[in-house]
Amino acid sequence: MAFALRSRVPVKSQTVKSQAPACKARRPLVCRAVLNLEPPKHTPEPAKRDVSVKATGADGEALPLPDQPEQSQRVSLTPSLLDAIVENTFKVPYNAYNSALQAHPLTTKACTSMVGFILGDLIAQHFGHPHASVDVMRAARLGAYGLLIDGPIGSKWYDVLETYVFPKDPISTKAVLTKTALDQVVYATIMTAVYFAVIRCLEGHPELIMTTLQAKFLPTLAANYMIWPLAHLINFRFVPSKYRILYNNVVCVAWLTGLSFLTHSKINFMQLLHLPHF
Repeated sequence: MAFALRSRVPVKSQTVKSQAPACKARRPLVCRAVLNLEPPKHTPEPAKRDVSVKATGADGEALPLPDQPEQSQRVSLTPSLLDAIVENTFKVPYNAYNSALQAHPLTTKACTSMVGFILGDLIAQHFGHPHASVDVMRAARLGAYGLLIDGPIGSKWYDVLETYVFPKDPISTKAVLTKTALDQVVYATIMTAVYFAVIRCLEGHPELIMTTLQAKFLPTLAANYMIWPLAHLINFRFVPSKYRILYNNVVCVAWLTGLSFLTHSKINFMQLLHLPHF
């Protein structure tokens, strides 16, 4: 047995010694792993450089940089944003007004006129009596006139003009001039008298109708001719018939300011021409 042990040891040693060189010659990396030699070296990735500039104080310590606004927080006027602004500002009210016109045309025009008269009178009160409180009843009377008189009658008047005055060519020059002349000679003259009569009745003083007409009818009509002929030339030429009450009330805000101021003051027309412009 001693001989057997002694004979095995040299053989094993020779086997190991003979395998190592051959292994190294064949596959160096595999041999290192088998013989528990040092692992293969991996090339590390280069570290990312911090290119941000840091401010330092007097002692050399880094100072915190101010927070930079994120790019996503900046609001730019892109086409989609502009479309949304236009949609919410103009198209939504426009579509709502159109729907109301189609469902209830006369009521919608009457309410439009009411809003225009109230707004015009509130402006007139502000400029005529800037330090006084708002006369709610006065604004309510003018709103009632717009709702019950001006809106419905004005709507029917425009329907008559569209039906009987050059209906086949409604926006021709002769049609526009004829409609404007009829409106200023017939409608404006009658409705100016109606306006003063209704307002005096709503105030509870019907006995003052004739006195008011004698004092203010001609000055009011003259002031009307300074504004409305040009306004109606534009109205009858460019504005569709269903929007004419709305157009009138947009123009009326300035006109009713002067009209309401003239109605509730003792100023004459020549003095009105020299009022400062606001």
